[in-house]
Amino acid sequence: MDSQFEQMMQVNIQGRVFIICQAHGITDPTIIGYYNEIMHQAISAMLTEESTPTDFHKLLNEQADWLDAEISQVGGASQGAGSGSAIIDDAGDDGDGGGEQDLKILNANKKATGYVPDAKSMPERLKDRRADMEHLLSNDCVTLKLVTPNEADKLKHGLVGKDPDKAEEEVVAMLRNNLHAQVRKFIRKHNGGPWATATLQSEVRMDITRTRSVRSLVSLSRQLLEEREEWLSKTKNSLTGRFFGGKVKLDK
Repeated sequence: MDSQFEQMMQVNIQGRVFIICQAHGITDPTIIGYYNEIMHQAISAMLTEESTPTDFHKLLNEQADWLDAEISQVGGASQGAGSGSAIIDDAGDDGDGGGEQDLKILNANKKATGYVPDAKSMPERLKDRRADMEHLLSNDCVTLKLVTPNEADKLKHGLVGKDPDKAEEEVVAMLRNNLHAQVRKFIRKHNGGPWATATLQSEVRMDITRTRSVRSLVSLSRQLLEEREEWLSKTKNSLTGRFFGGKVKLDK
């Protein structure tokens, strides 16, 4: 990535972050700079040496939508937490930033309850929300051969900076396709196997299509694997590979 491209990125990111922050009444330079850094890191992580300005602007739009939604969510939560207890000092308060208001809310809560919740940064909150999905990708999904270890690492890398819910939709779509391919291959090789009728095969396809989370897809994959192993056992077949991708041979 050359210096001109990098400079173009910085200017566009700073401009977009400034507009979003202004729309939400955020004028604190420290907060704006923080959001700039988060956006820059997220977009840089998803760009490659072959990326074009068009690729950058597409990512910028996606990350801008995410930042706008994230600030709205954080702002709404803060207002709810401070309702009825926030201390507003009218003397000298020009409404000059969300950071000062947040501090007043935290101080008010501290005085009212004596408890100050741990304040997590935006990246920490997003990391917590995607922790379960990342664990499943690195472990269960690899074990079940829904993805290779390299694919799992790439998927996890692509989650950074994205809204976890939207990112999970993309991951699940890929995993569904892989599970469909595994089942279809087994059915063709074994004349249907445990799903010998058109009705059963249709039900399996619908079950896979209905999954909406990585955890539910992993659970379904294990269920299909159990049905497959039970069928192989009943038909006196021996499995040399543990999962759908493994080879099958007849017992002698």
